[in-house]
Amino acid sequence: MGIKIVSDNCCDLPAEILQKYDIRLAYLQVRFGDQVYPPGEPRIDQFYKMLAESKTLPATSQPTVENITKVYSEALSDDSEVIAIHMSSALSGTYQTGVMVKNTLNNPKLHVFDSLRASMGMGLMVVEAARMAARGESTAAILERLTGMRKSVQCIFVVGNLDGLIKGGRLSKAKGKIAQAFDIKPILYMDDEGFLMPFDKARGLKGAQRKQIEIMEKLGRNLNRQTVGIDHSAVPEIAEALSRTIKERFAVQEVIVSEIGPIIGSHVGAGTFSIYFEK
Repeated sequence: MGIKIVSDNCCDLPAEILQKYDIRLAYLQVRFGDQVYPPGEPRIDQFYKMLAESKTLPATSQPTVENITKVYSEALSDDSEVIAIHMSSALSGTYQTGVMVKNTLNNPKLHVFDSLRASMGMGLMVVEAARMAARGESTAAILERLTGMRKSVQCIFVVGNLDGLIKGGRLSKAKGKIAQAFDIKPILYMDDEGFLMPFDKARGLKGAQRKQIEIMEKLGRNLNRQTVGIDHSAVPEIAEALSRTIKERFAVQEVIVSEIGPIIGSHVGAGTFSIYFEK
């Protein structure tokens, strides 16, 4: 009974948080060449090693109808209310598949929510929903809070290594070579419709980190009362440095640091680091 929270593996939350709040996941999958990996694979460390050795980016696919149906049905099996929070519908068909499964199951206790966010941007929403459910707050209150967070959560990405953007065709080789020659790091954000958009740029990794902190200082509100998210793809030292700076500069009490998993990592590549907060 009560309220259960469901999401997908693009929330990139640490395993201990998923376990603590019994958050169940549907799984998008990764394909390297002809090999499709089962849900939950490859491991993150294995994935980035494979990515470095590959000349092309892996492909990803949304969860199957069978996978989402199984996750939803198991969560509903004890007559609980279920809130399923999924990756931005602008980036993946997972939410649309979730809605289709909801219509098939025809259970009024199932609520499928489009986060319009990805990675730890969605992860912060999942954590907030799980904590509200644990406090005994209502489904309506949780959905209202999530709707507000869909506008307030800021996702600021730095693409530290341009190889992924070049391999994926999102940056031309010519522009990529110029950016690499001048050590230019693109800074991206997620807009209100859930699309990943250019925001700014900086020179060098240190300059990019300073720019992220400047953006956070300009846009953030009541940061000392927020849970802030940081994630990274194979650059833990940068994530830890950002965490220290954010705690010291803004008196933030809780910073969740996580690794970008294989699904998001397939698109942004290694070397990316991101911060997430509310405006």
